[in-house]
Order: sequence, then structure tokens, then C-alpha cells
Amino acid sequence: MRPTPESHHPKTRSPSMDMKTNDLLLPHRWAEKYPQFGTEPLPIEPVISQEFFELERDKIFRRAWLQVCRVEDVPNPGSYFNRHLELLNTHVLITRGDDGQLRAFHNMCSHRCNKLVWQEQGQARFHDCKFHGWIYDSAGRLVDVPDEGNFFNFSKDDNGLTPIHIDTWQGFVFICLDAKPQQTLREYLGGVVDMLEGYPFDAFELGYGYKSRLDCNWKIAVDSQQEAYHACYLHRRTLGDICVAKDNPFMHALDIQFFGPHRMISLPFPGEYSPTPMAEISARHAWTIKKEGHGTLDPNTLPKGVNPTRAKHWVFDMYLIWPNFWIAVFDGAYQTHNFWPTAVDGMYQEIKMHIVPPRTPSELFAMEHAKCMNRDTWVEDFSTLETTQTVLRSGGKTHFILQDEEILLRHFYATLEAAVRS
Repeated sequence: MRPTPESHHPKTRSPSMDMKTNDLLLPHRWAEKYPQFGTEPLPIEPVISQEFFELERDKIFRRAWLQVCRVEDVPNPGSYFNRHLELLNTHVLITRGDDGQLRAFHNMCSHRCNKLVWQEQGQARFHDCKFHGWIYDSAGRLVDVPDEGNFFNFSKDDNGLTPIHIDTWQGFVFICLDAKPQQTLREYLGGVVDMLEGYPFDAFELGYGYKSRLDCNWKIAVDSQQEAYHACYLHRRTLGDICVAKDNPFMHALDIQFFGPHRMISLPFPGEYSPTPMAEISARHAWTIKKEGHGTLDPNTLPKGVNPTRAKHWVFDMYLIWPNFWIAVFDGAYQTHNFWPTAVDGMYQEIKMHIVPPRTPSELFAMEHAKCMNRDTWVEDFSTLETTQTVLRSGGKTHFILQDEEILLRHFYATLEAAVRS
């Protein structure tokens, strides 16, 4: 499934319009470039409606390619990763067989449908059901059944684990629960593949991450991560010194692009930033969001979707992959964020920071400093969401009012509407 609001044919502009700093302050530049998304307020109903939530479950999440882990989570033959998709009442088992191939299955025994693998992650050539001892290999084949002769018209070959469609891109593992996906993963990702081709995802390792549950609609959380308008206010204590620049006081975007249901925003770094003594020490030894240019990326061979305007002062690009996967690419690290709906007013989220692993005490200290700063920033990001959900239910307002730099929200809700009404 790939709903595609008209997003590939922006209004013609001079290339320099997105490159000059003074042009970042031009009013309504994104509405002029992408007039198909309109300028009217957006209805609140999709974030509080039980009916809309159920349509999302059936029309979007049961059909879309969903990112569930990375290849490093299942590195060796016999490795497995267990993912519970609460929204879909589904447990997904990702395995790497003895042949090295990745496979995905419904994590349920073929006998009485007991949950087969209980651990979140591990290593096992065989998986045995705790109920009656049926045994499956890492390729999903049923290899042993106690008292097999007492079954009727029974064949082990016909009763292996139920497969799920699986594919990978840049080391990210995706699954699709649709019996017949309408697109391959490559087709589904579309222009995102070309934009990020050549980015060194495999040069980084998981450094740290956080998981949490929030009592809010998943879209409220996504919305908080697809604009920079909030940064100068919500993050004034943590990131205020890199969010506010004299020539760009509201952190207007360098670039915004759309790729079918997917979207991206490229953000600037203030040229006049002066680090605190602690931030300066940290930046000497490891990646930090408060250092411009870490030397991981060669500025002469950047992927076309990394700092796409080739701005002199650039901090990172955010890619939002439909429906619920977010990637931020930096020079020196990348971050992922998964937004998993659990109810119309509930969600589960995972944030992971991938970095060059520390090898010295100084690098370890710098990583811990960056980790604390990122933690505090993320806490700020999600501090408003649950109370927002509470007041949305009051009926006091019926629409969101959006400004020009929030155009990614317009694209998001246009894509949602197209999908649930299809």
C-alpha cells in the first residue's frame, strides 16, 4: 500500500531560493512550492476518533511495510528477534536460518497456537513449544512432534510456522503482514532509497536508546517530530543555543521534500554558535548534536539526500518513512524513532542512537555527556503529549492551526486520509 497525495511536482522555483540564508525567512515559501497541501486548519478528529483508529489499523498497518529491527539484531545463523505488534494482535518472530537467510513468521505453534518463543532476543537452532513440545528449526520447519502417529492425516511438511513477508534496506528489517503486498519494499520506499544511497549506516553501532509508553495518539507524537518550529521554545534549555540564529531565529528549514507517502526536512546549524566549556570538551572526543561537522561524511561525496542543499551550516536531516518510522541522519551518527499505536489514546515508542562506539575513556565520557543531553531533549519533546491528548477530548477546539514550516503535518494527514478512505 502506498497512498500518494500529489507531492512530486512542486511549483517551479529558482534553485537558489532554498540555498540562501536570507531566503529561509521568506513567508509562505513551502505553501508556494507545494500548493497541493493547502493552507487551511486541519481537523482534530483523526487523533481522537476510535473509528479512525480502527481504519488506520486495518487500512494502514495491516498493509504497510513496517520497520521492526536491524540486521545486527539477528547477526548469526540461529539468531532470533521477537516483536510484539500490539495494535495488530500479532507476535512476529524474525530468524536467521543456518543458510544465513532472514525469515519472519507468526510466533505461534501450529498445534494449539501457543506462543512459541517467549524471549525478546537470543540464539537457538531450534524452538520448542512449551505446551506440548513441538519443535521447529530456525527456517520455520516443523521437525519433531511427540506422539506424531496419533494425529490424523498429518504431515510435518505442511505444518511449519506461518511465514510473513520480510525484506531489508540499508540494514533495516521490514515486514509486511499483507498476504499479497502491493509493492516490493524497494518500490514502497521509492525516492527515499535514492536520497540516502551511500549513507554509512553500517559504520555506526547502537550506542543507547529509550523505550516508553505514552497516553496519547501516535500521530500526536509523530507530529512533534516533523517540524522545528517548537525547538526554539520547547528546547530552549537544552538546544536553544543551536536552534536560534540571528539570521534564522525560528530555525526555518533548509529544504523539505516529499516522496509519495514519505517526507523529509533538512535543518540548519547556527554559524555563530559558541559551546559551553563542557560541550566543547565533549565535542573533541565524540559525536554531539552541538558540533557542526564530525568528519564522518566526506562533504565532496555526500549522498544527494544528506544536506541536500549543500548548506554551509547544516545539522541534520529527518526522514519520516510511512507510516511510523523516523530516521535522523547526522555527520557522525544517526537516530531512529518508532511510533507504535496501541490504542486511540495510547502508544509505545522506541528511540535508538547509533554512533561510532567509544574506544577510550575520553570517548566514553563524551558519549555519556551526549547521551544525557539527548535524554533531556527527548523528555522535553514528550512532556506535552499526554496533556495535549487530554484536552483534545474536551471538544474545546475542532482544528489545528498550522504555519508554513509545519507543512510536513499537512502531507502526513493528507496521506492518512487517502489511506483510510481508499
